[in-house]
Amino acid sequence: MLKRIFVLAISVFFIFQTSFSQEFMHSAGATISALYGKLKSPGETSSFALEQTNLTYFPRYNFIENSNSSVSIGLPVGAGIGIASNTYGGDAGISFAYDLAAALDYNMGYKSVSETESYFGGYFGVGFGYYHVSISGSEYSDFTGASYGPMIRGGVRIGSSNESWNGHGFSIGLFYKKGMEKDKLNTIGCSVLYEF
Repeated sequence: MLKRIFVLAISVFFIFQTSFSQEFMHSAGATISALYGKLKSPGETSSFALEQTNLTYFPRYNFIENSNSSVSIGLPVGAGIGIASNTYGGDAGISFAYDLAAALDYNMGYKSVSETESYFGGYFGVGFGYYHVSISGSEYSDFTGASYGPMIRGGVRIGSSNESWNGHGFSIGLFYKKGMEKDKLNTIGCSVLYEF
């Protein structure tokens, strides 16, 4: 089921690229996220928290544009390491994770389109995210799992003049993902990305 959703998202992305896209844009940086909830096993429920930092790359295509706004579809991807912990027991371990998502955003102002003259902008949107993690060095050492579900996202973009950063800038964004898997783990996060 999850594989079909991901294949469908990639297919839609490339359809927009070849048929409707007007402009390719991209950014890269870091995403800090916290995955939290309860892990359920037979006869036992334990609190779970995972703090993760991922290197992130976010390609997107604008398929609807005007002079100062756009609608885009993007596929942010990330990978990195983090710390998993038992909130109440003090146990901790090292996690290795990757993150895949599809996002539909409405963009305004800076970097909504490449030719905008604004140095400030923002975005908000919805998407679907998949997060896979394996953990070692803790009581969760046998935990290898995934969290996936719908997400909401939004943020601001701040630009520069051609003289200072050659017209580039950065974005700061927040997101929340509601887990649909068995344990229904939730994810909140913040990204800081350099806008090319």
